[in-house]
Amino acid sequence: MFKKFFTYPVILIIVISIVFTILFGSLLRHHYQGGEKFKSLQKIAVFFAEIPSNIKFIITHKSIDGDVITSIDGLFHKDKELFTKKLSNSSNRDELILISRHDGDLGRSIVEIRDLNTFEVIHSYLPNIESIYKKIDFSKSEFDSLKKDIGINRFYMWHPIITSEGGLIFQSNSPLVKVDFNSKVIWINDEDIFHHSINTDHEGNIYVPSHKNPYSEKIIKYVGLEKLNESHFFADDAINILDKNGKIFFSKSVSEILIEHGFTHRIFAQEDYTSDPIHLNDIQPVLYDGPYYKKGDLFLSIRNLSMVILYRPSSNKIIKIIEGNFFNQHDVDILDDENISIYNNNTYHNYKNERQINNNEILIYNFATDSFSKKFDKTFKKYAINTGTHGLIDYLKDGSAIVEDRNNGRIFYLNSEGEVVWIFNNLDSKKQIYDLWWSRIISPEKSKKLRKLIMNQS
Repeated sequence: MFKKFFTYPVILIIVISIVFTILFGSLLRHHYQGGEKFKSLQKIAVFFAEIPSNIKFIITHKSIDGDVITSIDGLFHKDKELFTKKLSNSSNRDELILISRHDGDLGRSIVEIRDLNTFEVIHSYLPNIESIYKKIDFSKSEFDSLKKDIGINRFYMWHPIITSEGGLIFQSNSPLVKVDFNSKVIWINDEDIFHHSINTDHEGNIYVPSHKNPYSEKIIKYVGLEKLNESHFFADDAINILDKNGKIFFSKSVSEILIEHGFTHRIFAQEDYTSDPIHLNDIQPVLYDGPYYKKGDLFLSIRNLSMVILYRPSSNKIIKIIEGNFFNQHDVDILDDENISIYNNNTYHNYKNERQINNNEILIYNFATDSFSKKFDKTFKKYAINTGTHGLIDYLKDGSAIVEDRNNGRIFYLNSEGEVVWIFNNLDSKKQIYDLWWSRIISPEKSKKLRKLIMNQS
């Protein structure tokens, strides 16, 4: 019977199948390791390899595109409330809070101005994403995957910043957008792909990272033009300063800065090539002169190198590199003329590339003593604030703060002693929790103007 089965044609088919499987696997491995050979064959192999996951996506979401947002963990949270007030005797605040979140019931992102005391919504931004996309120059190769990966419902308004007249500036790992108080588009800057933090200085200039395109000769030298011609093969993170009208008047590659200062080894010394060696996630401008930093200096949070750089654009100088026992940090804040705050995600990768997370930490670095201390540590441990990626803290003048535990869909308002005043969970009506996209405190001065604007429109 077996002799009849294992005829020459059957054996040949089995051998060919084994050889094909080995070659198929080798092509996939070659692709995911950034191999340069057999590009056409790589694409074919990836296409067939992704068929099962694409079928699963279609069955699960009844959609053929990626424009679907699911809750953070896909579970219900019967024990959680949307808003929980913990302290009733807290002082009444003049500040407002700007919340950027995915609304599970609406099926899209929304930005809200809320009262810091009651969490009442007093104004919402719901811009037409289709109208934004119509104004983007999609002939640029760097935007090839924008519609595919970030569709209408997947577009998130990342770290929005509000102007005194009610305008809103945001991005979604995309062109930079400004809308007016009624969510109508004012301008779009599609020179590059902008990402992460958005901050402004006292003159209204805008500071935001981007993936620089085209690449500088310095980057081409180390990476190679062939690799760089591939879409986002090397994330050349850049510092950008724009005027109020969205025009860039300063742009500088962080990799270029490190190369120019003799730190090339920090970018390219890894055993395995990485396409995202920098990962600039915050640009914090200095607004006044002090003993350790000057007006116009910038604090740069370089996540993938676990370092904070004090950089002076006016002279292209690295003033100081801050490193310590923090990993993959976010969000640098200037507290006074000798102290800065760093949001330590406390996240790292072991040899198996498995992310291991302890609770997050707020580290205070003192320039005078060159030392670190912790802030709100008991609260972070008690409430298991442990977002692996993202995360931020935004301070009020009295030392109180809001903390965004982004990966867990939570915002905490803490008083100056670290006690929780209230907790917000970004739940939908089914009690599923969704993403947050970096909230911020609105200053008392700006809040007063916005309250007046809202009253006049009502």
